[in-house]
Amino acid sequence: MLLGIKSSNLVGFFIGLVLLTFVACDASEANPEKTSLKLSTATPVSVETVTRSQPTPTSESSLPATVLPTSTVTVVASTTASASEPASTRTAHPAPTEVGFDANRFKDVPGIVDATNFGWPRDIETSEGLVTLEKPPTRVHSLSLGHTEILAALMDFSKVSAVYSFFTDPEQSNIADLSKSHNLIGFDPEEVVALDPEIVIASRFTDADNVALLKDSGIPVARASLENSALGNVPNIMLIGYMVGAEEEALLLADEIEHRMQVVGDILDVNDPPRVLSISKFTSIFAAGSDSTEGGIIEQAGGVNAAADSGIEGHQQVTIEGIAAINPDVIVVPQPLDGANVFINELKSSPVLSEVPALKNDRIYYVLPKYHTTLSHWNVRGVEQMAALLFPSDFQGLEMNDFSHYPR
Repeated sequence: MLLGIKSSNLVGFFIGLVLLTFVACDASEANPEKTSLKLSTATPVSVETVTRSQPTPTSESSLPATVLPTSTVTVVASTTASASEPASTRTAHPAPTEVGFDANRFKDVPGIVDATNFGWPRDIETSEGLVTLEKPPTRVHSLSLGHTEILAALMDFSKVSAVYSFFTDPEQSNIADLSKSHNLIGFDPEEVVALDPEIVIASRFTDADNVALLKDSGIPVARASLENSALGNVPNIMLIGYMVGAEEEALLLADEIEHRMQVVGDILDVNDPPRVLSISKFTSIFAAGSDSTEGGIIEQAGGVNAAADSGIEGHQQVTIEGIAAINPDVIVVPQPLDGANVFINELKSSPVLSEVPALKNDRIYYVLPKYHTTLSHWNVRGVEQMAALLFPSDFQGLEMNDFSHYPR
């Protein structure tokens, strides 16, 4: 997926194999952070002996090393300057201006060079260097589903230059309604160059070679984080809002995230948290361990990530015997419904799992992948859904609404 990866959806890794994608909520992207997974050729092993050779569903797949033209795009941003350079060597910016929002909340956001400057031009600095934006961008391209979902909440979707095919899948994507009639491109980096974007947003999972190809063609790239924590993504949302001139919208979204997570936190009163295992099956079974979108959602909803508790890091291949060894109290399956139903029936009919608490107590659930596998603010919906599954009496009657797209 030149798309942002890691989350935790395992559909994406299949998508990545077939489509050679760039890049999700997230993990769960393989996750369209969702980004593609390479199919492991290793024989399934038990949880005690599983290795880390399998890429996680939220890591990003890389594009082929295509040579890009360098004459089709006008360079509009510098990536060679450093934030530590003397002011005399950098772009002259207007003096601080009054704004109609709490500008102090942008003060410590990583990547904002001058948090007193809300005029244009303005600078941002990420691991890809310094980028100067002369005016609010009207052609923005995101290489991950998660970042595109964030953009959809902050600005008019017409300013998103293009989308990828899996963005239109209503089970995997929270912006399928916007994407189905939008400009659709393939996964060749030359198609991104042809869009002539004013800024490209990559995630921390985007392959460095893919980013280098774009930068060599004169495309300014900002690498913004995607985190496995709903609250951890707030600074990322604030940076993107500043980047596109949507500061007020970013603050509104950050406030909603923080409020909804506070509501969940206030309800949770857990003395004996259940051990929850998130697994999906395509050709093989994969469990979501530490540093996964699904695992982060489990923990934020008051559970213990049983895979991480058993030593699994990222997304690792496990066997039925491995599931029995993990011995979870609850199992969740975040994959498309048709495949999830088949997999759940397989688990319920396995004699190896007959004494596992999740099976004995009929606590095995399908969960909607787009809330659990794409890294964006939509993971809050995953946390709410998970908390209601784990503690149904505590969360009975809690109103759980989807987030709104722009205008909010």
